[in-house]
Amino acid sequence: MSAKKQPNIIVLVSHDTGRHIGPYGITTVKNPNADRLAAEGFMFTSSFCTAPGCCPSRAGLFSGRSPHAVGMLGQAGAWAGFRFSADATHAATHFKKLGYETMLLGLAHEVAGAGCHESYFDGIGFDILRHDGGRLFAKDLRTKMPAILDARKAPEKPFYLQIGTQETHTGYLRDGVTPFDELGVTIPDSPVLDKNGPGTRRQFAELQGAVNRLDEGLGHIIATLEQRGLAESTILVNTTDHGLPMPREKTTLYDRGIGVYLIMRYPGVFPAGQRSDHLISNIDVLPTLIEAAGGTPPPEIEGRSLYPLLTGGNYRPREMLFAEKTYHTSYDPLRCVRTKKYKYIFNFESVTPENYCLDIFNKPVLLESLGKMPHGPNRFDELYDLEADPGEASNLAEKSEHQETRKRLATELVKWMEQTGDPLLKGPVASPRFYDKLNWLKQQKG
Repeated sequence: MSAKKQPNIIVLVSHDTGRHIGPYGITTVKNPNADRLAAEGFMFTSSFCTAPGCCPSRAGLFSGRSPHAVGMLGQAGAWAGFRFSADATHAATHFKKLGYETMLLGLAHEVAGAGCHESYFDGIGFDILRHDGGRLFAKDLRTKMPAILDARKAPEKPFYLQIGTQETHTGYLRDGVTPFDELGVTIPDSPVLDKNGPGTRRQFAELQGAVNRLDEGLGHIIATLEQRGLAESTILVNTTDHGLPMPREKTTLYDRGIGVYLIMRYPGVFPAGQRSDHLISNIDVLPTLIEAAGGTPPPEIEGRSLYPLLTGGNYRPREMLFAEKTYHTSYDPLRCVRTKKYKYIFNFESVTPENYCLDIFNKPVLLESLGKMPHGPNRFDELYDLEADPGEASNLAEKSEHQETRKRLATELVKWMEQTGDPLLKGPVASPRFYDKLNWLKQQKG
């Protein structure tokens, strides 16, 4: 397929959706626009994020580097204080250097969270900011997508547009119109979910509605591109930050926590209707887009460009990928390495049932599940055979016949931590707010 001039680039990132969309086999949601995008684009069925929390995952996606390498070891909200490192380069800056006009619409959790000052965006690289405090709902893309294109100051340039919606975060599920029992309910196989519990049914019903509304927002983007004659000259990337907010999913390093949907469309360049089951990390997206824009990914980017795979070139698939968690609502340092067959997770602190179900406030399904939570491996590492045990229920770390695999993957994990400068190698990591609070306390002495 022939290459084109520099394409426009749109990256749409949803909130907490995992792979819970129609093209990935979820039949109880209505996703005609995602189905269409998959039919017209390239879909990755084994795509994973670098972290099961929104801020670190997005930091990986928009830097092409491990979250800890760019300073994002936890949430960017005012309570935790993590920041995108001043010496790290955001995607917006990369594309600005390539001659793009750069725009943000909605949520950018890799930069700022609740309570963050506008100064958090200084030096990130966006020419036009329309984040509205991160409160962008998919339905509003009907008007806000055309509006941000109308606000362009350099229409002669190609554009990079980053869009982050609130859907399908659990705090924003209800549409206030449709009764939850009419939205459709699908509940994943899990030993900790009561499939008949009213909280479980309600939360999944609301989730279904949010996924449907997210798809409507994608439809507004596609329609705007078509109405303006931009569809053929635009790469459209549709993805999410991490898994669903359910037990053993969001905030965990199990596949349900780090597995994400990823679809890319570029008419006439990327093949239509194809799927790949190669291991993909979300740090691979940025170098792919840089190469598609005619640039060369700089050496500090850890991700592997998918451009050769998407254009029929010489692509060398990943043998493994890595993911991490340090903070979410509390300190819970974990690292993992995943191959096609195995998952190895290292727990740096004690493992308790709470580690498997994230923060439980305002989440009835999780409250229902507390009495059913598996206590998990109260040890420091976990090893799973993903082919024999895709649900990651049987920890093989102490099995004698798996010691060679355990040692090999532990070695690979340490090598990656060393290569990427993981601060955990030097000991426990405190949040920035810890030091702020400590300094305040010391000042009270006078």
